Amino acid sequence: MIHRIATVSVFTIVLFCWCRQVCSKKLTLESFEQTVGEDVMWLDLRVRKYNRTSSVINGTIHLFVDGTNDYKFQLDLFYSRLGNQQFNHVPMKLPTAGICDFMDHIYTSYPKEMQFLVNGPEIGECPINRRTMYIFDQEFPTEAIPDRLLRNGLWKALVRCHLYGKEIINYSIVLKASDN
Repeated sequence: MIHRIATVSVFTIVLFCWCRQVCSKKLTLESFEQTVGEDVMWLDLRVRKYNRTSSVINGTIHLFVDGTNDYKFQLDLFYSRLGNQQFNHVPMKLPTAGICDFMDHIYTSYPKEMQFLVNGPEIGECPINRRTMYIFDQEFPTEAIPDRLLRNGLWKALVRCHLYGKEIINYSIVLKASDN
């Protein structure tokens, strides 16, 4: 009886580890594009292939105005199952947040992932003063998004910033989700 329980336990552990390796997803950066707001915040970022299996984002973020919670950021997600750039809106409600609150939340929820931002704002800094920030050859942190939320295909995150109801910044990031 004990032998059978031990066998089932070992089998369960092996199955879990195998499923974690085989069923996990990898997110690869495909593109980054800013379309509005280069006079407020210029995201001079580009995605490039780093090696055969990964791509990285590299560049400079120029903040030309002091950021306060009056700058409201909104995120919309789109999904392309076939990866053919025909995106469908994902009906997921994500809250709008002021830039100071948003940055504080990101720094407290994802401290490891935010270490890549050189000269970024400190936690609790509001307003966020004008500055130049840098990102040097960073892959997208796949572990930041749970596997159960991802499906294979292209994902597009559209980020928009509004100031007193007027859109002043607009940029998008395209990621490719695939089996690891």
